[in-house]
Amino acid sequence: MLMSLPVSVGIVPFGLVTGIAGIKAGLSVTEVTLMSGLVFAGAAQLVALQLMGAGASIFFVWLATLVVNLRYIMYSSALAKSLEALSGRMKLLAAFLMVDQNFALALSEYKTLGPRLTPWFYLGMGAVLWLGWVASTFLGALLGARLPEAWSLDFAVPLCFLVLLVPAVQNRPSLLAALVGGVVSTALMGLPYRSGLFIGALAGIWAGVWLENRMGVRGE
Repeated sequence: MLMSLPVSVGIVPFGLVTGIAGIKAGLSVTEVTLMSGLVFAGAAQLVALQLMGAGASIFFVWLATLVVNLRYIMYSSALAKSLEALSGRMKLLAAFLMVDQNFALALSEYKTLGPRLTPWFYLGMGAVLWLGWVASTFLGALLGARLPEAWSLDFAVPLCFLVLLVPAVQNRPSLLAALVGGVVSTALMGLPYRSGLFIGALAGIWAGVWLENRMGVRGE
């Protein structure tokens, strides 16, 4: 559990931004807090609130969040074997707790400890992250629009993901995957519904797998 605390602290500014965005979108403090507790998907929640604040229809809000969350298909595939011992109901809980931070920490630990690490490690970390997320968005909603513009916290969102990225880059394939994914996502950031994020993720995975296979052929 202690391993998730630094990451939980890192998501606090992200949660504050999301809570403030919820108030600006016209939701109440209670509605923002319930949304965080029931949705638990930071990037998708922030995108949804921004679209709601801009007056987008519910269909486009749903479509945008669906595209943003497509990356979880890749995450679940990577952790499927590690969580296969869970019962059907517990797998539903595991799916609910699947967020970027929990995925990154769990994948790192499973690679290190293998079968010695039980699925409860993943579930415990997810519970801590969930509590931190709900609490931080609640605080952000309380602050609402009362923060001065000069205190903009928007920078916290990319920083939150950089904290996860740096430890994951451990070799040349992972470095190439990070570079390709970042470049493609940035180049396609103008695409609707944040679809550039998913395309960038696929491009990064392809690049990393390609280099890993190439190094394997060469015996590196």
